Amino acid sequence: MDLFTHALIPYLLGNYLKKRKEEIAAFVIGGIAPDFDIFLLFIQYIYPTFFLITHRGITHSLFFGLFTCIIILYLASRLRMKKRIQKHFDFDPGFTWRTIAYAYSGVLIHLFLDYSTTRGVPLLFPLETTRYSAELFFYTDIFLTLVSLGMVIFLFKRPFKTVIIAKFLVIFLIVFSGLGAMRLVEKNNLQEFFKDGSLQSFPSVNPFTWYVLKEERDNISIFEYDGLEGRSDYNLTVPRLNIISSGDGLNMALGSADKLPQLKMFRWRAHAVALNASYGNGTWSLEYYDPLQRIEMRGISSTFRRAGSRFGSLNISVTGDKALVSD
Repeated sequence: MDLFTHALIPYLLGNYLKKRKEEIAAFVIGGIAPDFDIFLLFIQYIYPTFFLITHRGITHSLFFGLFTCIIILYLASRLRMKKRIQKHFDFDPGFTWRTIAYAYSGVLIHLFLDYSTTRGVPLLFPLETTRYSAELFFYTDIFLTLVSLGMVIFLFKRPFKTVIIAKFLVIFLIVFSGLGAMRLVEKNNLQEFFKDGSLQSFPSVNPFTWYVLKEERDNISIFEYDGLEGRSDYNLTVPRLNIISSGDGLNMALGSADKLPQLKMFRWRAHAVALNASYGNGTWSLEYYDPLQRIEMRGISSTFRRAGSRFGSLNISVTGDKALVSD
């Protein structure tokens, strides 16, 4: 979900329940705290690791979400930081056990919202790295973003009124539940259409367009389902391993590549992973890619496609037993 939605819901709930100013501030801080992981991304580039230091990674778990909200709440409650923020917002957080509890409640709302979106969140990390997801909404739902943004702008410009808060809360819940119900119906229709329990379904920006993934031993098949038409006209099948030019030591090269934290992170992010392998001059060139993401990028401008390619594929060169990530 987007930042506006993550901040809006705790704000509306806190005011509707007539909580104190410092409690509402902590509630909102907790609602956005997990997304401060964007400030940790440079660590992954400087020192690659599989400790889920990525967006919707370590901070989006029940355990580390608590520590994240405590840190952000502490920093936000310092006098110097408060004075800077108070120039723009009516903001007065405190740092007590009570406000920490409100902040963590905001984190739980954040995790629930992101759980409803595609690819979800690693709720039980560090016990396990599994990503839990309802696969209902797209990564960022444009309709909810517009509703939340409109409400945030209105509330920022107009003085606080309890009746407005109540109406906005009801409107948002109706929109959220309505869109969720519509997407759930479409997802059920998709499952009835394909009649295959082994398929995985993923939402797109369009609530009536879904992607369906079927993983077999040697191949990965992807279908695009049109809910309005009730049919699937587009499909793609790719081999899990496509050897473009053969050579010696492929299994050794794959084993060396598997040790890289960059590849572990890529597998964790991807819907599915296929591999193009070629050999020349004593070096294996391995291109790992997410075939579903490549289909999702169809119709997008070349500029955005190039920008997204770094997340949709990973190139690794292996010479002997030495594996390196290459551009």
